[in-house]
Amino acid sequence: MNGRHAGKCPHRQIAGLSIVELMVALTIGLILLLALTRLFVISRSTYTLEESLARVQESGRFAMEFLAQDIRMAGYAGCSANLSGTQVGNLVDPPASPTTFNPDGLSAYKYTCSSSCSGALTEWDPDLPSDYFPSGSSEIQPIAGSDVIIIQRADTLSTHLTGNATPSNANIQIINTTELAGNISVGDILMVSDCKAADIIKVNSASSGSGKKTVTHIYNPTNNKLTHSYGNDAEIMKLISRVYFVGRRSNSTSNPPSLYRREIGNGGNLVAQELVEGVNVMRFAYGEDTTGDKVPDIYRNPSSVGNWRKVMSVRVGLLVATTSNVDQEADTRTYDLAGNAAGPYNDKQRRRAFNSTVQVRNHF
Repeated sequence: MNGRHAGKCPHRQIAGLSIVELMVALTIGLILLLALTRLFVISRSTYTLEESLARVQESGRFAMEFLAQDIRMAGYAGCSANLSGTQVGNLVDPPASPTTFNPDGLSAYKYTCSSSCSGALTEWDPDLPSDYFPSGSSEIQPIAGSDVIIIQRADTLSTHLTGNATPSNANIQIINTTELAGNISVGDILMVSDCKAADIIKVNSASSGSGKKTVTHIYNPTNNKLTHSYGNDAEIMKLISRVYFVGRRSNSTSNPPSLYRREIGNGGNLVAQELVEGVNVMRFAYGEDTTGDKVPDIYRNPSSVGNWRKVMSVRVGLLVATTSNVDQEADTRTYDLAGNAAGPYNDKQRRRAFNSTVQVRNHF
């Protein structure tokens, strides 16, 4: 044996991947990449859908709570019960709808247009009051297809008269409390109320003295004094006048509809607030007691209600939608809203109907 080759391995040739093997490996890699991409897309879509549905649920709950709180207290005026319009004086100049207290607490407007609808105030029954819906490009307007409700009530300030309670005075004096500090400002609309009558005034000035606050009101020159002699037990409250409607930000169809509220704000002016985004439709039905047992016997549209003081409850129906397309197929369903049908919409948004019955506590 030749010693020169002892202990050495024979030479071996190392071969690379063939073109077939390389193509198989690339194909498997692409299949895995596509599967992972598909899984990511599905997971992302599922997350987006679940997030949107959670937002719809939250929006419906918030919107219903806003409405229910005010409907329950509609018509509240302290210890005054069953006041008529002649028992509530309005000293605000000029006396407009938002500052004229409706003892029933409810004003309802049913959307009735069925063709060529534009959202004009005359498309509701009765016509929407222009005092609550001023014209102007910057003013948010109600959109077609949804009902409107106005709720009026008093909001307690936990204070009472302490002087100047007779009609001969152009100002009133009230007990000054820690809680009252900052709660009465120039332009506020207040209600003076006892168990017999009430007066609506607009604050012209408010100054504090020893244990008391003097409030001078801006008066109607044709009736510039309080209409009733009040005792020291008369309450001082803020007048709440709120109209709820469905509108769009900047009145643009490119924006999703939202639940809006316009109410008396600082200076006695109406201020529009966007409360909940995604509310497409709002409908109401009013439960009237026709037998005197304080239980609603029939739910009616506003034009059919015989006596608003006998409306014991209100059915509220809200249709809330996602603010973007989240479904693969068009929404062809019809929804029940307080006994009224809504839909189909034939878009790819997901919707949910919310229905609740709210008792009107101050009607009996």
